[in-house]
Amino acid sequence: MHLFATEDGDKWVCITCGVEEEAMISEKKWEWCFDKHDQTLRCSLCGHPDYDFED
Repeated sequence: MHLFATEDGDKWVCITCGVEEEAMISEKKWEWCFDKHDQTLRCSLCGHPDYDFED
């Protein structure tokens, strides 16, 4: 997950949405803070984790 500082507060963005929404992130001037690998985090755009692991 990528953590971005936005005008509406900090937002976690998954790897997939980070690539798909790169233009929007740049346009809104979201500032990247850091990455964190944690399956409990959910993307603020799609609501999913970075990866879904099958049991």
